[in-house]
Amino acid sequence: MIELRHLQPGMVPHWEHAWKGRFDFELRDIAAFVGDTLRIDDKQLRDGILRLEFDWPLSDGRLCPLQASFPDSFPFVRPQVALRGDPSSFPEKHCSPADGTLCLLGRDTGLWSAEWTLATLLEKQLENALNGTGLEDPQAEPIEVWWNALAPNFEAFVEGSYVLVDSAWRLEDAETGVLRLTYSIEKVGEKIKFRGAVDEIKALNGTVLATRDFPLPPDLQAKSHTAAFPWRRTGRFAPPPPGRWRDKKVQDHIAFARRPVDKTSPAISISVTVQATDLSSGIKGDAFLFPLLYGPSKSFRDPKPGQAKITKPSIAIIPTYRAGEMDVGFRVPSTKILRDRTVAVFGLGAIGAPVAIELARSGCNQLVVVDHDIVEPGNSIRWPLGSTAWGTLKTTAIKQHVEAQYPWVSVESHRHFLGMPTADEGNGDHSVLPPIIARSDLIIDATASPGISRLLADCCKRAEKPLISVFGTLSLRGGVVAYYHPKSGCPTCREFAYQKGVIEKAPGSGESSGLRQPPGCAELTFTGASFDLQELSLESVRLAVDVLSQPDEFNGSVIHTLSLHDGTRRVPPLWRVDDLQPAPECRCNT
Repeated sequence: MIELRHLQPGMVPHWEHAWKGRFDFELRDIAAFVGDTLRIDDKQLRDGILRLEFDWPLSDGRLCPLQASFPDSFPFVRPQVALRGDPSSFPEKHCSPADGTLCLLGRDTGLWSAEWTLATLLEKQLENALNGTGLEDPQAEPIEVWWNALAPNFEAFVEGSYVLVDSAWRLEDAETGVLRLTYSIEKVGEKIKFRGAVDEIKALNGTVLATRDFPLPPDLQAKSHTAAFPWRRTGRFAPPPPGRWRDKKVQDHIAFARRPVDKTSPAISISVTVQATDLSSGIKGDAFLFPLLYGPSKSFRDPKPGQAKITKPSIAIIPTYRAGEMDVGFRVPSTKILRDRTVAVFGLGAIGAPVAIELARSGCNQLVVVDHDIVEPGNSIRWPLGSTAWGTLKTTAIKQHVEAQYPWVSVESHRHFLGMPTADEGNGDHSVLPPIIARSDLIIDATASPGISRLLADCCKRAEKPLISVFGTLSLRGGVVAYYHPKSGCPTCREFAYQKGVIEKAPGSGESSGLRQPPGCAELTFTGASFDLQELSLESVRLAVDVLSQPDEFNGSVIHTLSLHDGTRRVPPLWRVDDLQPAPECRCNT
């Protein structure tokens, strides 16, 4: 570290080349406040990185030892400021317990002004951060965030490791007990990837405090072991500064019980620490720390007198993630209505497959998918899954993908060619459709086939079930997302409305000049990418959520007509919303 007066010509940070004179201005501005305490890291500056150390004067006369690091992207974004000194003296709020980094502004980079200097930031915000005064974002600082961030620093850590818990669990005043864990171990070279989920937490007297009711990811369920591990509650237990986790005192505190589980290879030991924390603004709960020790069984034993030193087990912190119902649905509460509903999707093409995946991602517990086609290299160019699905039925590919990625969803798949005669009495449309429609809360028709749309509408009307039909015009200049109420109009009524000029057709209707027949394919297809159809897929899901959550507002059939693009440029959707009355000439009106 050098003083300002020892700075040599040419020693400047990377950003000085784009912001001539800013470096000199920053240093003189901060020196006006901190005087001779300013020190510059000359080694880093030779690599174009600016890091400063200084003592900032507080209003009560004390000096606050600080370190400031400037990113290459300064002054577009703020410098990072950290406390120097004993970590035990760091404030609990607005400060990283691991390295002392201060939260002087909210995370939004827009809160920083490029006109500010480091001295401006400190003058405005430092004492507020230290004292917990001034305006604050309504944002908590869960202690597990710091531990999760520390986990990759452990030499034995393997990316992709985790333990799942539920934010809804409340252990109340219990201080210690036993925790049952379902887990899997995958060897990665000399290390292991550890994945687990807490099944049950008991107090020392055997009282069950919490049980898991969220589903396990399929890969964890398929290769799992189950074992019990001790847990204990502690006061605030902040992660140690970088490098300090190797200290014996720290490791003994983290891994307070070293009894290994020998039924897996390698042997493992986990000592679970529980501490109270803010989960989010105004919500308190428990944070869990899962330190993992692993190695040969003998590595857990203490050497006998005179015996050579035994290799110690490896240690890693396994990140904690929250996978309960409230955790998964917290970010999108509007889709809660899907959790207990069954939605059937007919047609898994470039619109229907993304609709099914988006419904699963949004929390729909039960999906029924119907199609007869197979994923090929050609059609996968506008399909959501790629080469791993080639040669697979679309229904099978969607089922495998959804159930693997979204374990709370169950997918019932049917390979069925709607409208195709069959010699098998049990596989005709009249046998397949009614049971599916009867147990579904909503049916989505993404077949883009007018005849099949009329068939599904007729079946839904008989079963008094709502239907959403979605398709794009052959030119992809427009599309339609239609909701058909069982006591209102139908696809045929929509055609009569077109003829009478009651509603307008989607742009590009009737145009077929863009159709082409791919080599080796038995039919013509439109030319367009998945992004051309994305608005139709997403609007179908939006409409599905609205229909299920606000049924009183959808007491009649509604037609949404979209303008997708004009052939040369994208344009915003143009919406027409019309109540579609049953046409007097239509069969559905009898």
